[in-house]
Amino acid sequence: MAKALFFVASLLLYVLSLSSLVAATQRLDLAGSYKPIENIDDPKIQSLGEFAVNEHNKQAKTQLKFQKVISGEMQIVAGTNYKLQLTALEGTSSGTYGTLVFTDLNNKNNLINFYDVSK
Repeated sequence: MAKALFFVASLLLYVLSLSSLVAATQRLDLAGSYKPIENIDDPKIQSLGEFAVNEHNKQAKTQLKFQKVISGEMQIVAGTNYKLQLTALEGTSSGTYGTLVFTDLNNKNNLINFYDVSK
């Protein structure tokens, strides 16, 4: 009986340590690698796309009109990097653009890159 109880307790400790290892691995996987943005229609994601277009307009002296973020990935670092694909109007013509927006730990957005994917 004591051997069986010891075996069950040992097995329980093993399972608990294995689940802790899996949880730690998942946390490590989250930090540093890009992951798809699951809810691309989230207002926060759409506002990041609008921010990117507005900031690009200021820097490049263009007049693009933001339409919609269509896909994206995020990377958690000391803040968050957002790689987004979005559509915007240039006059009456719709184009697809790629952008990288960094949100720092104070929730301040910074446009890192903006480029035309459709050309």
